[in-house]
Amino acid sequence: MRVIAGSSRWGAALLAALFASLAVWGCGEKKEAEVAPETKDVETRLEQLGLTPEQAAKPVAKVGDRVITVGDVTDQINRLSPYIRRRWADPEKRKEFLQKLVRVELLSLEAERLGLEQDPEVQRTVKQVMIRLMVRNDLEKNLLPTSIDEKVLREEYEKELDKYHRPAQVRASQIVVKSRTEAERLIAQIEKKSDDRKFFREQAKKHSIDAETRDRGGDLGYFSKPEDRRDDEPQVPAAVARAAWSLQKVGDLAGEPVETDQGFHVVMLTNKKPEMNRSFDSVKRLIENRLLRDARTEVMDKFVEELRAKSDIRFFDENLAKVRIPEDRPGHHHHGGLFSADIPDSKLGGADPGGEE
Repeated sequence: MRVIAGSSRWGAALLAALFASLAVWGCGEKKEAEVAPETKDVETRLEQLGLTPEQAAKPVAKVGDRVITVGDVTDQINRLSPYIRRRWADPEKRKEFLQKLVRVELLSLEAERLGLEQDPEVQRTVKQVMIRLMVRNDLEKNLLPTSIDEKVLREEYEKELDKYHRPAQVRASQIVVKSRTEAERLIAQIEKKSDDRKFFREQAKKHSIDAETRDRGGDLGYFSKPEDRRDDEPQVPAAVARAAWSLQKVGDLAGEPVETDQGFHVVMLTNKKPEMNRSFDSVKRLIENRLLRDARTEVMDKFVEELRAKSDIRFFDENLAKVRIPEDRPGHHHHGGLFSADIPDSKLGGADPGGEE
């Protein structure tokens, strides 16, 4: 076996080709490389498809000393989404699929011939895959929680009602100046550039005497009508809030300055949010996903701590101090590290229901 010195560069290139070929049954389209979630081991899946171990072991091709079996082809095809799977139902198409598996074996054999199984990038990938298999085949079944009691979900919903129920809100910006004359002059200038939002922000940074909003281009954030105001909303003078609520369209400017103890405010409406009322049933799944992620992370952390307690771990701080981290270079792409191999969240999709801007 010939090992290429300094094989990282070649390893990355060849591995990229190999992994691309691993997805070839998707015919080059990202959507078509989608793999169905695995919940059983290969043998169980093949048995469920009606293949006995003897049938699954029958060879369909041989590449060097490697055998591709009926089970290999069956399993790979059935990992695909149902829509893509139908493409390979025709016997002639299966030959094309088999050619793609042969291509994978050819590339992997060549990668091994070049000694790339010892490449650090390959070893990192192997570690990631092993961790995922351990989590899926062992921890998922015996350790990690898979559901949350509905009583707990409802308690969480009641505890965070403000997150799921919110009155209508507007967002506005202001410029605060000392005199009415100056405010009127700014209104006239801004109206002439009504299509240029940037101009308002520039004038706010240049002229506003309100230090809190000046550096944000006058932005006040989102707020409700004065009578509906919540504690987590920004403090906006009632007269300014009423002026903002009187404006109809985003981008509208109050025609007159608004006078408060701070001075004279030039007010512009910058956005609107409708009222939000989300029922328990509509967010139950999202709450469960979030609590499951937290619970699974907690269990995984405890599991790792138990492993740590049983292991001989030593640190060499003097050598750690010698690690060099270069500055990012333009166009330099980063790849996921080992940390991406922790707990798969494929079953826990969904955004935080209160995560709107």
